[in-house]
Amino acid sequence: MIGIKLKKHKKETMNKICEYLNPKYVYFKIDENELLVKKDAKVLKGEKILKTKYDTFIHSSVSGKVIDIVEKIDYKNNKSSFIKIENDFKEKEIYKPINKKLNKKEFIENLKNNGIVGLGGAGFPTYIKYNSDNIKTLIINAVECEPYITADYNLLFNNIKEIIDSINIIDGIYNLNEIYIAIKVNNRLLKEKIIPYTNQKIKLVEVPNLYPMGWEKSLVRYIKHTDYKKLPIEKNIVISNVSTIYSIYESITKNKPLIEKIITVSGEVENKTNIKIKIGTEFSELKKIYKKYLVKDATIVAGGPMMGNAIETDNFIIPNNLNSVIVLNKEEINETPCIRCGKCSDNCPVKISPVLVKDNIKNIEELKRLDVNRCIECGICSYLCPAKINLREFMRDAKKKVK
Repeated sequence: MIGIKLKKHKKETMNKICEYLNPKYVYFKIDENELLVKKDAKVLKGEKILKTKYDTFIHSSVSGKVIDIVEKIDYKNNKSSFIKIENDFKEKEIYKPINKKLNKKEFIENLKNNGIVGLGGAGFPTYIKYNSDNIKTLIINAVECEPYITADYNLLFNNIKEIIDSINIIDGIYNLNEIYIAIKVNNRLLKEKIIPYTNQKIKLVEVPNLYPMGWEKSLVRYIKHTDYKKLPIEKNIVISNVSTIYSIYESITKNKPLIEKIITVSGEVENKTNIKIKIGTEFSELKKIYKKYLVKDATIVAGGPMMGNAIETDNFIIPNNLNSVIVLNKEEINETPCIRCGKCSDNCPVKISPVLVKDNIKNIEELKRLDVNRCIECGICSYLCPAKINLREFMRDAKKKVK
């Protein structure tokens, strides 16, 4: 099993969670989405405000008024257009609980209408994953292998019954053969929480404390001893992040859209914690919770330190698929020429040679031959490089060029 050991930095936020559910404004990126509301419109909490290219929806996380379309920074450090909604703090909801058992067609429609997406990073619509007649194995991904991040750990630890209820509902719809809950081997207290709910069908799997064990291909190889080309469904497998499973629970019991989530705020901040927030909150507003930065020149990383994006300002918007914000001490990196040590190639989980990609960054045909699109942007190549070359950025650039 290819992977590396990283310092965890997790203890300070384990079993620590609070809420910040009263932002003054929330913002939702328009991007390629279809706008469903106009300026000055009154909206309810959970109301559809954008329709995506996947025929799913983005919902207002507050009740209030549409102020305008404004320019803001997204979590990838890009300027984009956002809908700005002013919170009236009345929490008037448009959704109502579901009081019946859903069949598969109703289940898929529910996930689509409530905008449930993968919360492990990519934000891919969940209904597409489950829209299959061949699902036999469900893997719940609670590995959370990046340093600092404990949002999934805390969600599973504090909501184990709801997670199991969600699993049982999914099992009732698809009549699964087997269900695995994957956690890291060192999460002893979490293991004790889960064990009482295991049985012949629901199994707990403890995976090695390596990065990137949370990657879907790593999980399938470790648990099922098999591989797939593009998607796990090729092997009749669906993998869902534990936060996604919880959002499915809220969607199919309360008919609640994806409007809230838990993120980890850690690193060089005064109050390291997990925070339940309204999606669309501006990160700087959370200073009421995490208090202040502990370093003068802070680097703000949206996402984990391995796969996240360095942001130039803390006035960026938290979307549905962001699971952490890590504040780090800014370091001056002195890049030197490649010494051809081969560490980036030897440790690449998808067997790509990042240094060759860097050397051929202007040669599109060679980049295609090097199969750059298989890169998962895990950041191991940059982390291990003794020359301090930011190889992950070369990989990202190469993927854009090939695309």
